[in-house]
Amino acid sequence: MRSRAILASAALTLVASGCSNLGLGEVDCTARVDDVSSSTIMTVQAVPTAKYTPCLNELRLGWDSVEWFAEDGRAGIKIVESFSTFLTATVSDSCDVTGAVAVESGYPDIQRFEDIEFQQTDIEIAVVPSGLSSFATSRTLVDELAGIEIDDRPVTFTVDGAIDESVGSRVERALAQTEYVWIIDEVDAEEGTVQLRSNTAAASGRGLEPADALDRIEDAAPGVFYRGNWYFTFDGGCITYEFDAQGILAETVAADADDALGFYPALELRQAASDAGFDIG
Repeated sequence: MRSRAILASAALTLVASGCSNLGLGEVDCTARVDDVSSSTIMTVQAVPTAKYTPCLNELRLGWDSVEWFAEDGRAGIKIVESFSTFLTATVSDSCDVTGAVAVESGYPDIQRFEDIEFQQTDIEIAVVPSGLSSFATSRTLVDELAGIEIDDRPVTFTVDGAIDESVGSRVERALAQTEYVWIIDEVDAEEGTVQLRSNTAAASGRGLEPADALDRIEDAAPGVFYRGNWYFTFDGGCITYEFDAQGILAETVAADADDALGFYPALELRQAASDAGFDIG
């Protein structure tokens, strides 16, 4: 029988060990419908219309704890690092995907939508030479700086070869595509300097040595982050992945969510319970 009193008060926290064997409390994706934990049953009860509920395939290193929750109308998993929740998977009876972009789900009966903001790990710099001689200097400089990193973030360079166009139009186009631009004119080519332009005023400057320009970019560059929602819609419900990851976590959180989280067949569990004479939702 369904117990809403239990649902309202149920909560469980387990310590993540990084191994693939899950503990007894969390919703395990690999558990058979005839041998499931009480937390799985209460998660299925929370949204009685949902075909699927969120579950864990495995735990990951760096996950300080995984918290399971269930209450009337919603249930799921919170993943915590340094006392901050950076990923939550929640099942509900519906969700609003307005503004989200449809992407391939990999499941025939599930639709997937994403509404994400992220700051990528790589730092991109467009180099705009003013003429043929500065173009050659730009190519040499980029070769010398190949493999360089800023604060453990790889730096990639692209040299603009459209030297028959005005420098101003090329810089404007480059700033629409990337955050940082180095202009190299004939004087810069002779003196070994660059002119730094950026959508962030604090990172701009003229007559800078490349090392100084990189230092300014390091000071101004925003930290890596990955935040927003993934939505998985299906018969009778929706599972939402909520992301708020920064730094190292942000670099891998999307791949970790794809691999470590999954969808438990709630409908199959309800049917198995019904066949055994029980009503769990």
